[in-house]
Amino acid sequence: MLIKILDKRNSLIGLFLFFCSYTYCQTRFEFSHPQMGTMFRIMLYAQDSTQASFAAQQAFRRLDTLNIIMSDYREDSEVNRLCRTAGSGEYVKVSNDLWKIIEVSIEAARLSDNTFDITIGPMTQLWRRMKRQKQLPSDTQIAEARAKVGIDNILMNKKAQSIQLQKQGMRIDFGGIGKGYAEDEMIKTLQQNGISAAMVEAGGNIVISDAPPKEKGWKVIINNKDYYLKNCGVSTSGNMYQFVEIDGKKYSHILDPKTGIGVNDFQQISVIAKDGTVSDWLSKALSLMDKHRSKKLAKKMKAIVL
Repeated sequence: MLIKILDKRNSLIGLFLFFCSYTYCQTRFEFSHPQMGTMFRIMLYAQDSTQASFAAQQAFRRLDTLNIIMSDYREDSEVNRLCRTAGSGEYVKVSNDLWKIIEVSIEAARLSDNTFDITIGPMTQLWRRMKRQKQLPSDTQIAEARAKVGIDNILMNKKAQSIQLQKQGMRIDFGGIGKGYAEDEMIKTLQQNGISAAMVEAGGNIVISDAPPKEKGWKVIINNKDYYLKNCGVSTSGNMYQFVEIDGKKYSHILDPKTGIGVNDFQQISVIAKDGTVSDWLSKALSLMDKHRSKKLAKKMKAIVL
């Protein structure tokens, strides 16, 4: 009986040591990849460089695929092919990713009283032209662009997974949600490849999975304060650095769907939410809302605003 007890104890000790070795004896690796107009960085913990490199490669491959789907800069992107059918009365079958991000975006628009709106594309085109030419668009140009904007002009056939854009000239812009969605998908890809502790960062957006070994969370510095976070998304939106100055007045790259012009009230906010998709769109919406409405929406989304 004594021998059996000792054998069982040794087995438990061996299992414990294996668990400790797998959990703690991991190394930190970093990888980077340019995409979506910025640099995506992956920080992860893995058993060895082979596992780390393969997992990161798969995550970046997922990112590249999503860019081909969501980019409004690429004429051959899936979203631009959809936009070219706008006003035709045609339903277009779309991929799982395009369906999902449009579905989430419609819900985000409704939650934010249309302060966040992916159909703002025609206004985005005006802003890009304004930035190049250093000249404000005319009232007529703004009115024409605004007439093509509206989340209610997106019709979705769930059974056929197909979408119709009702108004001719509609353009979809995922600039306020695409990076967060992509980072969420990259984290999922890393997890599918055995990486439980990782952080993906790109242009003011961060998505975090489990904490690093022996740590309570990933250290993230927001407004010069240290936060230790895990399994969440963090997004910072502001107009302090991205703006165009015309006739001595600064206009932010963050456009108000109601006016079509970049906001003049310069501020910066950071949002911690359940994932990168939510933190991304929510930070954009809250930066355009008044204090009362933003506080109410943040509470509804169980988000922390800093």
